[in-house]
Amino acid sequence: MKRSVVAAKTIKIFFRVLLISAVGTLFVYNMYLIIARTVFGIGMPTVFGYGGATVVSGSMADEIEVGDFVITKAQDEYDVGDVITFYDDESGAYITHRIILVSGDDYVTKGDANAAADDFSVPSSAVVGKVVSVWKGFGKFADFLKSPLGMISVFGGCAVLWIIAD
Repeated sequence: MKRSVVAAKTIKIFFRVLLISAVGTLFVYNMYLIIARTVFGIGMPTVFGYGGATVVSGSMADEIEVGDFVITKAQDEYDVGDVITFYDDESGAYITHRIILVSGDDYVTKGDANAAADDFSVPSSAVVGKVVSVWKGFGKFADFLKSPLGMISVFGGCAVLWIIAD
């Protein structure tokens, strides 16, 4: 009987550490995003060269759809065929398109679903990174987690789980 009590306490402690770690990580990441965007003016903050964004247009369909979440990784160089995310000064938006031509330090890009190439070239300084992973449909959930309501929901849900564990 004593072993089962010790095992239950160990599981309870493990569960609580897991909850605290998950909430703490989400909180720290959201604070980093807020500070990087508002204080330092970084539109798409990265962590160890990795960034993430929710796709809001269908220009890369069928490979990448609206509502998908893309993970980018900064690279030393990019090649024809790479899908990259970059900042477009003219539109003031981040765009994810495929490189169709490399010209020195500039890239010509095109959305897979678009009939023509983009009417501008992308300087290497505007590239955030190469798309290394696409999480289908996760973008809307990721955006929710970054919202105040999402944060409150996570904290509330964890509080409920904590109470249930007691």
